[in-house]
Amino acid sequence: AGLRASDLRAHGGAKKDLELAPTWVVCRRRAPRRLLVGKLWPVGALLLQPKIRPKPVLVEALKFVQVSSKDYNFKTDQLKSIRQDMTIQNIEDELSVQVYEYHARLALCNRDMAELNLCLTKLHCLYGNKRNGGHHGEFAAYVILLSAIQDKNTELMSKLGRLSSDLKQQEAVKHAKEVAHSIQTGNYASFFKLYKVAPNLNGYLMCLCFEKMRFEGLKCMAKAYATKIPVKYVSKILGFAAVDGSVDWLKSHGAVLSSFENGEMALLPKDSTALVSTPVVAADGIRAFQAH
Repeated sequence: AGLRASDLRAHGGAKKDLELAPTWVVCRRRAPRRLLVGKLWPVGALLLQPKIRPKPVLVEALKFVQVSSKDYNFKTDQLKSIRQDMTIQNIEDELSVQVYEYHARLALCNRDMAELNLCLTKLHCLYGNKRNGGHHGEFAAYVILLSAIQDKNTELMSKLGRLSSDLKQQEAVKHAKEVAHSIQTGNYASFFKLYKVAPNLNGYLMCLCFEKMRFEGLKCMAKAYATKIPVKYVSKILGFAAVDGSVDWLKSHGAVLSSFENGEMALLPKDSTALVSTPVVAADGIRAFQAH
């Protein structure tokens, strides 16, 4: 699924950067469209590139990408072209931060983990100069969540230790730390409660852990309960939006279902102890995610 403007505007740290007053008409007045649409050049051809766009044009090019209705591939190609022109001119300022932050959000919402990691690495360097501004807390939270989801606990502890006291007090970072703790301890109930109040785009990364946390929760309930459990309760505690979706998921994981006398569906915990592993599709998603 592509990145919707409503998705980004719905999240605090991402809001300011994405509520764009300039329209296509404004962009067109400031710079011809042929200058706004860039091309990514091979490394060996950079010195032969006929038109390296100056910073004022790159500002308009970024606005053009942000308001464009084109798909993710088009937008990411244009952002890479902007980044290339900035690199050639050694531009590392507020504009660079805006470009990489926007590209990181775009990549995150489109599950492009390779591009997300590249943007996060560059942002780490850019945030070293406080004059560049940006939403440091928002992206520090994403780094924390990535480490937790990938089970890189040593790396996670190292990154948490390097956070400034100011960053640690930011809502997104505190939320990410709580999520990381819930993943490490297998606290599925806390995990899905935190998902409901996820700031910025934290929820997009948490989605990558849904299968793992739901499966851990299901195993835990199957071992802990002696009597029937209402599927409605299981659905709620495991973060499903509807009971029907949870029924299909439970069956696909080997859970044994029955019903109460009133017809309400129930999970038979003792009969469900021999649960199968998570689906291959979900496991592949995590492996692909961890590979980057």
